[in-house]
Amino acid sequence: MSIAFRIRCCLCRKNIPLAGDVIALDGEWQRRYPDMHGTLACERCSIDYGWNCCTTAGGGFVDGHIAASEDVVDVDFISHLLERGTHRALVVTYPRSGLLQGAEPYLRWLASHKHTLPEVAARLGAALDEWDAAQRSADTGQTAAV
Repeated sequence: MSIAFRIRCCLCRKNIPLAGDVIALDGEWQRRYPDMHGTLACERCSIDYGWNCCTTAGGGFVDGHIAASEDVVDVDFISHLLERGTHRALVVTYPRSGLLQGAEPYLRWLASHKHTLPEVAARLGAALDEWDAAQRSADTGQTAAV
């Protein structure tokens, strides 16, 4: 049996309803909203915090713009939604955000579970090692980023 957890939205910081999807946001969201805590958002915030345009009247991108993936027409906030999915799927896909947003017990459990695919366990283990190093650095007053 797996570990229960809740993800807090990176924008509003409220628990994302378990019945709702989680939305993964890209670097352009982080640039526009530097106070984000992670990159996993609730559906409400992914709509409410959106913006209308990535381009200027002259047709170029706004200053500092971080381009959407190559296979997406980059026009507004919708272009910068990476994917939507279940809580579990997205914390496994984006473990660093999962750790920041409340899924640490689940990710630790999954990384050590005997039926977890080795490549998934290795990726989660690497994220957990970075997380633990950052926590140790914080405890000693040094700076480290996750």
